Amino acid sequence: MGLRIISGVYWDRGRRAENQDSLTLQQAMTSRGRVVFAAISDGIGGLWEGETASGYIMEKLIENFYQQMLSLVCRRKGKSAIERSLMRCFYEINDGLNRYGNGKEIKLGATISLLFVWKRNYLIVHLGDSRIYLCSRGEAECLTKDHSDRGRGLTRCMGSFPFQEPQVCFGRICKKQGFLLCTDGFYRTVEQELGEILDPKEINCEGQIERRLRELSLAALKRGEKDNMSAIYLAFPEGGAA
Repeated sequence: MGLRIISGVYWDRGRRAENQDSLTLQQAMTSRGRVVFAAISDGIGGLWEGETASGYIMEKLIENFYQQMLSLVCRRKGKSAIERSLMRCFYEINDGLNRYGNGKEIKLGATISLLFVWKRNYLIVHLGDSRIYLCSRGEAECLTKDHSDRGRGLTRCMGSFPFQEPQVCFGRICKKQGFLLCTDGFYRTVEQELGEILDPKEINCEGQIERRLRELSLAALKRGEKDNMSAIYLAFPEGGAA
């Protein structure tokens, strides 16, 4: 049986003048079933051209997905090969942002949190303080570690800085699980409600996901959130193929 997925996306500038968040959700059918790639990036406030940094990261990751990742899955390559491909891509992205920043004599950077799914496997690669949550049984467990210094700034990110090793973790998808990728503006004031509102057992269609993401964002705005708010939610009602 193939991998069944219900997904939804939310992207809003909040109360900021511009939106420095970028996101992508890509799916493709292969000889080994459905493959899914989701990523979210938040341009760093206080640096230059946050929207340029996050947009460039998305552009290069999408390119790598179609040129490298799908081929690796079809050729039945293992987790280590997939991880190496992403690490090369991360290094090249960081180098590209370095060259761009040096050319304009500026510093720029962004967070990056990505989820790659094939068969019943998932891979997470993460830098910064955007987050990925695993939603199940009315609870939301954060799978990523914030790379920040107690609210005083990021300690790791992608950008015009020396390359920093990202957090990498693998896992297996079970029935009735959901994954939420979101920027700090989305989760900061509504984290306690994420598990209940995004319980995969209660979600039946994409429209329902989008309504619930909007509900969370409106609650965040009412509580004083001003930052850009972006989120991707993937529900796996039946798990994946064995």
